[in-house]
Amino acid sequence: MRIAVIDIGTNTVLMLMAQSSTDSLPIIIRDEHSIARLGEGVDNTKHISEEAYNRFSEIMKRYSNLISISNIDRVVAFATSAMRDAENRQSIISRIQEDFGISIELLSGDDEAHWSFCGALYGLKTEQFRGSIATIDIGGGSTEISIGTDCVFHSGTSIDIGAVRIKERFLSSNMEDSILKARSYIRTQLVEATTTLPKPHSLIAVAGTPTSLAAMKHQLREFDVTIVDGTTIEIDELSRLIDEMFSITVGELISRYPAISPARADILPAGSLILYEAMVQMGLEQVRVSTKGLRYGILLRELSK
Repeated sequence: MRIAVIDIGTNTVLMLMAQSSTDSLPIIIRDEHSIARLGEGVDNTKHISEEAYNRFSEIMKRYSNLISISNIDRVVAFATSAMRDAENRQSIISRIQEDFGISIELLSGDDEAHWSFCGALYGLKTEQFRGSIATIDIGGGSTEISIGTDCVFHSGTSIDIGAVRIKERFLSSNMEDSILKARSYIRTQLVEATTTLPKPHSLIAVAGTPTSLAAMKHQLREFDVTIVDGTTIEIDELSRLIDEMFSITVGELISRYPAISPARADILPAGSLILYEAMVQMGLEQVRVSTKGLRYGILLRELSK
């Protein structure tokens, strides 16, 4: 069986195509990444705009074409934070169904935390991560932090702090006061949401913020998944990268680090603050970057049915 999993996030629209296999893991056919910023302005207006939907629609046209030529047997599509927050979510979901013939599952924050954990650990050997392990999925609208033991999910939480949300609320400029307010807000939200979670021994981070940071660390001219996946970033390295990002313009950031998507560069500092404050809250000195994530967890969920 061939399956396509479409992850409709606040910032990105991702599509994973895979074929079931007799081995422990399915065969990955394609892993598509696109940025629509569907959740642009949703934090303020509580509505998905026509401009955002049009950007999303252009991506979906391309994905639909790939699905039609790839002999896909089943399509599973889900939406996360922006759709949860949007008051016009039902009309948008109905419109997607009408335009593309695809039903949308509105994933809860708890489910997002659970399956993000499973996706972050996708393909890893369990002996690599004994003891308590945390995963963090920094999205555009929300951040999911999950805890497991010996790679088995235990508990998780979804927090309404995402790279787009923090950028729109606090970081319209790189003024020091704005950065301090963003840090303080992130820290408060993390403390409130994670006080009941056990302290982990290690951390894996997924989504565009950590993968972009890994590309920066390696000074890649082009994004290379084989280099980025598995990269370890020390908290002191992260702190230096954050200081650098806030000292230059978005244009300079793109020029200096061409592997970063121009459509992501403006929210990368905000996402990096979330990662840094989460590491401080967990008392961890390093994080491992994974190019997998939520869509891989949902793939495993569907193939287990």
